[in-house]
Amino acid sequence: MPSTYRTARKKIAEALTDKIKLLNGNHPYNSNVSGNVSSKLVFIDEIEQYPKVCVVAGAESREYQPGEFKWRFLQISIRAYVHNENDAQEELSLLFEDIERVVDENDVLTYDDSVSPNLSTTNIVIQNISTDEGALAPLAIGEMNIEIRY
Repeated sequence: MPSTYRTARKKIAEALTDKIKLLNGNHPYNSNVSGNVSSKLVFIDEIEQYPKVCVVAGAESREYQPGEFKWRFLQISIRAYVHNENDAQEELSLLFEDIERVVDENDVLTYDDSVSPNLSTTNIVIQNISTDEGALAPLAIGEMNIEIRY
């Protein structure tokens, strides 16, 4: 297998990462991530600049249909880290609103345009959002879990 080979899981996480990188604080967005978005998990002691967003592919399942067709369902975890001396939870909430907008606008997300027809997702659903609820102020950490069907 060539070293440049990337699985669909990796391509989907990278495509979503690229979309979230576009959050620049200009209308309709509230948050500016300054391109500080990664398709791999980082831990709080590794962060040099806030906000930091990590988009990580998780478990995948299959649903087999007649005619040898199968749906794939990929779990993606989007972890966000923010720092704000005044109200870190509010900043985190605004960031998640922006990420939700990106997810909603990219329900059909092209993740591989090197083939014809392009490969894309068919549905993205936010399953839950959780935060540290202020326990780490002035930092805040939250996680959005989504399921992507492709």
